[in-house]
Formats: sequence, C-alpha cells, structure tokens
Amino acid sequence: MTVAELRTAFPDAHFIKTKSRIDRPIIALMRQEFIPDADTPEFPELDIGTSRLYPLSVTSFPAVLARMTAMEAGAWAVGKCRQQHWELTRDNIESCLANLDMDF
Repeated sequence: MTVAELRTAFPDAHFIKTKSRIDRPIIALMRQEFIPDADTPEFPELDIGTSRLYPLSVTSFPAVLARMTAMEAGAWAVGKCRQQHWELTRDNIESCLANLDMDF
C-alpha cells in the first residue's frame, strides 16, 4: 500500500515519527516528541479532534524510520496487515514494522 492509497482508504489516519515510544495517545506528549517528516503535516496543523494519530518511535523501529517516513512505514504495515487478513490494531502494525526492522 502506498501513502496515497492509505490516505484514500483512511483519510483521518496519520502515522507520526516520535523520539521515543508513546504507549497511550497523550496529545501533549506526542506534540513534545513529534519529529516532522516530509509527508506529514506539522503537528499543530493536524486536526486533533478528527485525526487518528499513530506514533512510531525511532527507538523502536530505527532501521525502518531511517529509510522511510512514518507515513510510508504505516502504509506498508497496513498493507501487510491487510494481506495477512489481520485486524488493523496498533499491536499488529507494530509487529509488522518490528519484523521489517529486523530484516533491514
């Protein structure tokens, strides 16, 4: 799945790169830890009320996030979950990314 396909299928989903792992979606913490990517809007521009934010930590997936933006990594993981007929949960997405990180 490409970023464009992800945005079409899930227009309110935004994968964001963060400095450290964030277990619960606490907006203030995500804003503090946010690392902008080329294809991700600046954090204040994201509509907090309607956007689903998925933080991806550079400490959890260093090889993946060194090669891809967070949106590209998220799109790849969503595509892999759909291919495997897995539910789109944070745990499943992170499992896909952990496996890809090990492959790199």
